[in-house]
This record gives sequence, structure tokens and C-alpha cells, in this order.
Amino acid sequence: MRLIKRTFFAFVLLVAGWLLNFIFDTQFVFGVVSGWLMKEGYDSLARYLLNLM
Repeated sequence: MRLIKRTFFAFVLLVAGWLLNFIFDTQFVFGVVSGWLMKEGYDSLARYLLNLM
């Protein structure tokens, strides 16, 4: 029973870490793309992407 609890806990930590990493990576990509779009003059599209976050 103890092994099952530890395995389940490790699995939950893995999934939580993966989801948290996915959220931060997505925000980073949105920021980079929005900055590039603003530099190129597409301010309205960049502002839309930033508002999605």
C-alpha cells in the first residue's frame, strides 16, 4: 500500500510540474511573439495576444 501511495504522489507531482512548466513556457512564447510583432508595427495583433494572457 505504501508503494502505491508513493507512486501516485510521484505521478501527481510530475503532472503538476508539467502543467506549470507548460503555462510558463506558453507565456514566454506569447511575450516573445508579441514583442516581435510590436517591433514590426503590428501593435493591435500584439496587444490582442497580450490580452489573451
